[in-house]
Amino acid sequence: METARWTDILTLLTIAVVIDRRIYKEEVDTFRKEVLALCEILTPEMIFSDKMAFDWFLVHRDKVMTWLIEPQAKQTIITHLQKLKNEPARARILQSLHAIVIADNECHPHEAEFINLAAEQWELPSPLPA
Repeated sequence: METARWTDILTLLTIAVVIDRRIYKEEVDTFRKEVLALCEILTPEMIFSDKMAFDWFLVHRDKVMTWLIEPQAKQTIITHLQKLKNEPARARILQSLHAIVIADNECHPHEAEFINLAAEQWELPSPLPA
C-alpha cells in the first residue's frame, strides 16, 4: 500500500478521535489498537509500532482539529474518503472508525455524521443504529 493511502487512513482515524472536539484516552487507545490491526491486514510487511501510531496522532491532531472548524471541513473529509473509495478493505476501515467513536461509550452527533458520511461515500451500510 502506498504512503498516500496510509496518510488518508491515519487522517480519517484521527478525525474519528477529534471530530467531537474532545480527546479521550479511550479513543486514543482505540486509535492505536486499530492502526496496528489495520497494518496487520493491509500491509503485514510494514513495520509500524504502537509508538509510531501514537506519534503520528500527536503530530497531526492539531492540524486536523484546525481544519475541522473551517467552513470546508465536510468537503475535506469527503476528499479523504473519496481517495479510499476503491480500497478493498474500506469496510474494515469503517469498522475501525466506528470503534474509535464509540470507545468513550458515547456517540456525539458530529461522530455519527462522520460515520454515516463515510458509509455513504464508500457505499457501505452504516454501523450505527438507524
